[in-house]
Amino acid sequence: MIQGIKTAVQGMTTLMQKQDQIAHNLANINTTGFKQSGLFIKSYEKYLNDENLDPYANREIKTDEVFVDYREGPMKKTSNDLDVMIKGSGFFTIMTNRGVRYTRNGNFSLNPDGFLVTSDGSKVMGKKGFIRLNMRDGKVRILNSGEVIQDDMEKETLKIADFKKPYALLRDSNSYFKPQLPDNPVLDSPGFILKQGYLEGSNADPIRNMVSMIKAFRNYEADQKALLAQDQTLDKAVNSVGRVG
Repeated sequence: MIQGIKTAVQGMTTLMQKQDQIAHNLANINTTGFKQSGLFIKSYEKYLNDENLDPYANREIKTDEVFVDYREGPMKKTSNDLDVMIKGSGFFTIMTNRGVRYTRNGNFSLNPDGFLVTSDGSKVMGKKGFIRLNMRDGKVRILNSGEVIQDDMEKETLKIADFKKPYALLRDSNSYFKPQLPDNPVLDSPGFILKQGYLEGSNADPIRNMVSMIKAFRNYEADQKALLAQDQTLDKAVNSVGRVG
């Protein structure tokens, strides 16, 4: 009975963690470049059998790992010259106040000094450094290969970075990611096309996430009922069956 209570509690704890992931996905349905995450739940036995040959001894249910779904999100047309979407593999390289980060969010603008920046003010990096434009010059063109052209002059080339697959990146704030260096070195993207005037939408599927949330809640309720049943059985065993008449 004690093992049953322990298993039910482990299941409820893991399902709460799963609900947190789903809630995070739903909260970022409209976040540009957001990548939804999920939870691998692993049930295993430390040993095939214990000394009493009980196959259920030492069984644990726990979170194996949180994974990120890096599939490309939908294309959204904005017609803004400084909005850029990556079609294919790779990430924009951004210099934040916490160091270099990587993102699929190409919602850029110019700061008062003319530098190309993200929505939080972090500078977008080119292959040779930061990208600075003259706000009084002509229209900005961003070519498919990343060259930034203004007044018929190439100002810089967007630095599109990539990593070995499957990705093993750490999620940071504002749709940023960072690699687990030195085991995950920065590589050149093997293939991409940049689309000026477009943004990549969130790849979080609201319907699938809502279905997963309902399913997780029902499983949580089932574990809760199992826990209550185990507690009632244990109470009877201690206070009724074990009573000397």
